[in-house]
Amino acid sequence: MAGQLDLNLLDAPDVEQTQFGPDMKRWLANTVDIINAWLQAFADLIEAKGVDIGGGGAGPISVPVIGLTADGFVNARIISTTNSGVTISDVTPGLNAFSITFSADPGASAIIVYQAFSAPVQ
Repeated sequence: MAGQLDLNLLDAPDVEQTQFGPDMKRWLANTVDIINAWLQAFADLIEAKGVDIGGGGAGPISVPVIGLTADGFVNARIISTTNSGVTISDVTPGLNAFSITFSADPGASAIIVYQAFSAPVQ
């Protein structure tokens, strides 16, 4: 898998020269596993962006994301809206876009940030 760290790439003499004991070697291996898991969470990331989609009513409003499919996953959050008290009621991924529906008309400005993934985040 691209982008993964590999503990085996460490030069064995370098590891031995540090005189790491078994506990330290186990800690190092666990740390590499944790970093790899964290990096994997972003492996399917298509786009992370902020956009103003206001002026379109409560929606659904289509937001283009090249490469997204209905099998993808989108996490969206409101940063600000012209009208207060508005929440996101639905986000649906689709082919090269996702649709977002608000609980009410956000007004002329509705700034959201989103992350679009090609697959659901594990």
